[in-house]
Amino acid sequence: MDTEYPYKIAVHFPGNLEYIPSIRKLVYDILQVAGFSNKFAFRSEIIVDEICNNAVRFGCDKSSDIELGFEIDDDRIEFTIRDGGGNPLHIKRLKKALQQQKKEKKSSNEDLQSGLGLNLVKMLSQEVDFSIDDNNVTSVHVVRKREDNSRICNGSNTK
Repeated sequence: MDTEYPYKIAVHFPGNLEYIPSIRKLVYDILQVAGFSNKFAFRSEIIVDEICNNAVRFGCDKSSDIELGFEIDDDRIEFTIRDGGGNPLHIKRLKKALQQQKKEKKSSNEDLQSGLGLNLVKMLSQEVDFSIDDNNVTSVHVVRKREDNSRICNGSNTK
């Protein structure tokens, strides 16, 4: 089957941690169908897990939805995760961590390591951008490029 790139998918799910395993599986399956390697799909699944967990834990209340959008191209995937607007205390902590990160211009600092899991996301991605709007809605945009050896030929992974 020939896949025409790019294509976009958007999923909305309740701000509940119980939905995240299904979202992870969805991402993995879509990347497999799109011809990405098992390794690439698994690592992308980890990224989605970390960002969605943070969105649920820090970015919404029980009545809010999380939005996961992804655009798949033949050489990369881009994820955008938006929460439903968070607890002001959590948002204040996240804003402080992001401001400190900008000042220090390095990927590891104490605030980001204290449970947000963003270092792992950065390690597995080429690009990670954050924004927080006036309604405390946090958006995280992640770009992950296909590794050279992650193309699938004739139904099997190339090595």
